[in-house]
Amino acid sequence: MAWATSACYSQPQSARLEIPDSVAADQRLVTATDLIEMRNIGDMRGGALSMSPDGNYVAFMMHRANIAANDYDVGWFVAPTDRRSTGIYVEGAGDPTLYRLGQPGGRTVGSWISEYAQWSPDSRGITYRKRVDGETQIWWSSRDGSESRQLSHNAADVVEFFWSEDGTSILFTTDADRTEFRAAEESRFRNGHVYNSDKEWSTIDGQPHYPRYLLTGGEPRYWALNIATESERAATDAEQIEFRKLRQGAPNPDFAPIARKSAWTTNRRGVAWVQADDPERQGMNPPLTLYAATLHDDQKPIRCAAKECTTRLELFWGKSRFLSHWLHWSSVDDEVYFVRRDGTGYSTQSLYGWDVRENRVRRIYTTHEWISDCSIAHGKAVCFSETATSPRTIVSIDLDDGSIETLLDANPEFRNIKLGDAEFLEWDSELGIGTFGYLVKPPDYIPGRRYPLVFVGYRASTALRGGVGDEYPVHLLAANGFVVLVYEKTNHYEAEQKYSNSLDIGRARWGEDLYDVRVPFSLFESAIQMLDERGLIDPARVAITGLSAGTNHVNYSLIHSDLFAAAIASSASFGPNNGVLGGVSAEFRKYREAIGAGQYPGPRGILPPLMSLQLNAERVNEPLLVNVSDAEHPWALAEVAALARHNKPVEMVVHPDEGHIKWHPAHRFAIYERNVDWLNFWLRGIEDLSPAKAEQYVRWHRLRDALPAN
Repeated sequence: MAWATSACYSQPQSARLEIPDSVAADQRLVTATDLIEMRNIGDMRGGALSMSPDGNYVAFMMHRANIAANDYDVGWFVAPTDRRSTGIYVEGAGDPTLYRLGQPGGRTVGSWISEYAQWSPDSRGITYRKRVDGETQIWWSSRDGSESRQLSHNAADVVEFFWSEDGTSILFTTDADRTEFRAAEESRFRNGHVYNSDKEWSTIDGQPHYPRYLLTGGEPRYWALNIATESERAATDAEQIEFRKLRQGAPNPDFAPIARKSAWTTNRRGVAWVQADDPERQGMNPPLTLYAATLHDDQKPIRCAAKECTTRLELFWGKSRFLSHWLHWSSVDDEVYFVRRDGTGYSTQSLYGWDVRENRVRRIYTTHEWISDCSIAHGKAVCFSETATSPRTIVSIDLDDGSIETLLDANPEFRNIKLGDAEFLEWDSELGIGTFGYLVKPPDYIPGRRYPLVFVGYRASTALRGGVGDEYPVHLLAANGFVVLVYEKTNHYEAEQKYSNSLDIGRARWGEDLYDVRVPFSLFESAIQMLDERGLIDPARVAITGLSAGTNHVNYSLIHSDLFAAAIASSASFGPNNGVLGGVSAEFRKYREAIGAGQYPGPRGILPPLMSLQLNAERVNEPLLVNVSDAEHPWALAEVAALARHNKPVEMVVHPDEGHIKWHPAHRFAIYERNVDWLNFWLRGIEDLSPAKAEQYVRWHRLRDALPAN
């Protein structure tokens, strides 16, 4: 690759993001700081691992929260794929707010979304977006970290980019120029802005959102960056078409127009794909069947004959659109690798190899742990791996014998932190629907002793830290004497097989039988009974927690049962005015109306009487703590005010500058500690004697004293 000679500099390695070679051997219990400040590779979805074209390296972003500074340290790393290493720090990743998930309508969600590095065609370096001094541009770094440079210098922020197919340029898109945004903001500040209920236009406090491409007529601006000269210009029509093709990914072969995913051999002389053969099940997640075709067969499709090739095949094992997805060919183009889901609630994923010529399938590797974003090279699959008791690592799976090797451990300190055992569970409810999860026990667990139980949801893969949204610290709760069950929320698989649009699936998930809350509640009931019969828990001391869909589970359980002795929620759910207060888009409003969560009272407001704490305050008796963002607190305010009017034990804490998911490390630390304190207070009768928390317990004692005598 030819590079211009200007503006090259060396970047010293960041000590804060350095992965240590060795750690102290002393064993100790986990702390909130351990969980919040662990080094994170990839993002919360399990993605953002990029393999070099030659297969010899992977690139990834690593970030680490800094509680004291209430900020993040972020950097780009490269690691070899043929041996264990601590990684090579190649460059700082700039302003961390670039990776704070937002919606197209401009609303901030708050989850951490790591970017994918894009390798140069010669595998010498990586390109990536970086935000510095309020500008988001394209940067390049050598894979050994010796050089870094800014490539683009556009007057607007870069939104997406791809290397051109010939490797001579980078095609990218932008929104409006930064000066245009500043002018629009100045105008709105001086003149106000017109509220439009068909767009996600305003937050509840009246601040305007900026939906993407608002100032460019709804379309991006296209650019081309010449690699040799590092000059940029407006993209030609042909380059715009190429960009859209690169964004869409490889097209389906002509003889497989209904293919859901496809993968070409390295020599482009063969292709494998999956398709839904059942005409009655063509929805979002139907049963799929694996096929292949080669040119020497005149492209006559070969159907995989083994039973393993037709069922729920995993479409998202490798999540990057920049890499191949989970469907891969071997390096000699004779075997296709695919992943199948099995077990109760599809708890298990297995990697298989299909010998196309022999039409024979072999199983390579099976796990119920979190394996994601795999790429294949040199006879191995290189992936992210995370368990309920160990932070995410980079592993290599041998495609011959299924053996697994750790290539990079970003948190070696956790080897010497004493965590409680995490037992993998699968169980069924009385409704005949099953799920799975992890039962995490205290590190000093004593057989025969009954412990208080805390439910944390709603993905089993979040068992290491704090559940979905990372607010309920599983292992910290276990270290405080709780048994914690991290459960997987069951999807409505029948609806996903049949329907492809969110309105139909939403109607099925809710409808008259309230599938999305009745099924989890039934699973809670059966889990409590199961653990009680095993002598593990005290059924009179059980708590439920939840964020987002988990808040629905909290509300339903508090209104319709007396199973729980305490509860914590991170948002509100299905209140009469939630839609209006959110300034929701027309599309989201249609969805809410379709599932029965429209304006209440009214024919489209079926859910609020069944799900809203505001409308059922007199039925709620359990102490409820609400940790809510400023962006969503008015939804919760209506519920909390109604509970307070009925003298119910409720407390709400509002966190500024937050979205649906809390972003600030200081907030998450405070929430961790408050949640542990709340559950200790109500389920174990234990208080933290720290003077800084004295006022907290004064409030909570008032709540407890106001409860009616049993």
